[in-house]
Amino acid sequence: MSDINFVTADTETILNTLIAQFETAYGQTFYPGDERRIFLQQLAQVIVVLKNDINQSARQNLLRYASGDMLDALGEFFNTDRIPAQKAKVTLRFTLSSAQALPVTIPAGTRMTPDGQLYFATLQDLIIPIGQTQGDVTAEAAEGGVKYNGFAPGQIKNIVDPVPYVQSVSNTDTSSGGSDIETDDNYRERIRLAPESYSVAGPEGAYIYWAKTADINISDVVVSSPSPGVVKVTVLMKDGQLPTQTVLDAVAAAVNSKERRPLTDQVQVAAPTEVAYNITLTYYISSDRPAEETSIRNAIEGSGGAIDQYKAWQCAKLGRAINPDYLKQLMLIAGAYRVDITAPVYTAINADQVPKVGTTTLNYGGLI
Repeated sequence: MSDINFVTADTETILNTLIAQFETAYGQTFYPGDERRIFLQQLAQVIVVLKNDINQSARQNLLRYASGDMLDALGEFFNTDRIPAQKAKVTLRFTLSSAQALPVTIPAGTRMTPDGQLYFATLQDLIIPIGQTQGDVTAEAAEGGVKYNGFAPGQIKNIVDPVPYVQSVSNTDTSSGGSDIETDDNYRERIRLAPESYSVAGPEGAYIYWAKTADINISDVVVSSPSPGVVKVTVLMKDGQLPTQTVLDAVAAAVNSKERRPLTDQVQVAAPTEVAYNITLTYYISSDRPAEETSIRNAIEGSGGAIDQYKAWQCAKLGRAINPDYLKQLMLIAGAYRVDITAPVYTAINADQVPKVGTTTLNYGGLI
């Protein structure tokens, strides 16, 4: 898709036009080295910058190019707001030093931290009854962001706001659900889908649009009808992760509103089924490139290299066939000379399935 230009910003064209117009006005030829010609060359650069600014400003009125606040403004036309950063949640277990003769109340807003930098606070009062020493309560991150995700059980254990009789606190599950503010690319795609949401006839695009409003980390949605009157919404998260039950519940709430779901539709929300595959291959590097051997191997096997790129690509979309040809393409681009792939083999999968890598066995055959 070619870029859209509202004004011409080609340096050579602008310079030639300036020189021609001034030569006509003066009735003289401006030869190279003429001070007037040199001045016009400098002026042309200024005009090019201004015209590029004009193009950039005008493009901000188009969904394809808009970004930041301008993209937010375009979203207003479609009643589609950018999804703000979401706060991670986690379950905390408070333990008393001993059973008490009276109920112990741990007030809402009591803060904990795993590292002294990130903070979680309880969402409601926790009352530990007489004779008991433990109680569980949900806590929420102090602010939105993915950095609050992934704290494994037992890591959130430092009490910021001490409570009488409380000896310790610890999270019982892994913190999750946090996300950064919606990116321009994700937001732009939802704006494109917005017109689909206007229909109440149950089009595929409408279910996709409303499902994606439930959680910013949803990367792909597939809608199918396994039987008459039944709509199945399958959700995939970023990096090929399966959705948690919390996300599935949020999607179900988003697509089941009476203003969005046709009365006759029975909507089911589900996680995709994982299809396992292994990677087993041998690759070689050309003997003409011995000095690059280490860098090529790193570009293939290292972090973010061809193998990692393939794994990320393979699980990024629902229903994407397991395709070893793309793996070979990435490795050849990275510098491999020959690639013999034993596994995976090309495998088509269903639209509600997602590939999941199992074992990875890489053999380097040397220079050939």
